[in-house]
Amino acid sequence: MPRITTRRLARRTSKAFKRKKTVASVTKDDIDVMLRLAGLYNTSYDFDAAEWFWDEFKKPITFEEFRNKYPQGSRGAQLFERFTSKLELAGTLVEYGFLNENLYFDRYGSAQAEWEVSKPVIYGIRKEWNHPRFRENFEILATRGMKWMETHPPKINDMTAGD
Repeated sequence: MPRITTRRLARRTSKAFKRKKTVASVTKDDIDVMLRLAGLYNTSYDFDAAEWFWDEFKKPITFEEFRNKYPQGSRGAQLFERFTSKLELAGTLVEYGFLNENLYFDRYGSAQAEWEVSKPVIYGIRKEWNHPRFRENFEILATRGMKWMETHPPKINDMTAGD
């Protein structure tokens, strides 16, 4: 059995304290908002949108490729709108302090993968619609999520723990 040094014990205690402090800052209202957000997007349409998104966006595509394949009003354009709208809503709630970012990012992750593959399409829509704020809260969510992930290491470090 490895010997636990004072330095190791202090490091473990510090991490545990930080984790408890984060958990203690989550209120019942935070949990209520999180559950309401989850329930809002717990429909078969949302599952279809998520499945479609991950099938279509295995790699980033250009806006031109997207628009040629999915013209405005098409089923694909609608599914893209639906999938990204939940991230826009979460970003808005986090940005204005109505959704605890620790709770959100601990549950859903940084939204970085979703943002990176959809960014060219969103930037294209901003230009096409002359709407520079289209999905800006989704972009803010991904930026904040990336910063959050940098300061919140995994609670379980061994990737093979379940094997």
